[in-house]
Amino acid sequence: MVTGISLLTFIAFYLQYNTSKKMSAVGNLGFEKWIGAHKKTSQYASLALMVLSFGLSCFYWGIGSGTFTFFILLMTIASLVILLAPLRLLNYRFLGVPFLCSILFESLLF
Repeated sequence: MVTGISLLTFIAFYLQYNTSKKMSAVGNLGFEKWIGAHKKTSQYASLALMVLSFGLSCFYWGIGSGTFTFFILLMTIASLVILLAPLRLLNYRFLGVPFLCSILFESLLF
């Protein structure tokens, strides 16, 4: 569940980040061209995923802890995206390994 919330938050912030006018076009994941062509749709999808992620974190951890945890998770993911996207380090392999490890650890430990 935590991995899913993190993944939804990452996708939502990455969509929002790519619709920014100041962001240079970085095409590492493949769907950035579609985001550039459909900015309004991407912004609405980003907002919907962000609300879904927030709702899931409030459902999983409760209202207070879920809100706090969601904003900490959002700040962490936003910092990583802002630092790593211009360096072109965000690709499927770089993102897949931590998420697969997270899913593995989450299913084995919890």
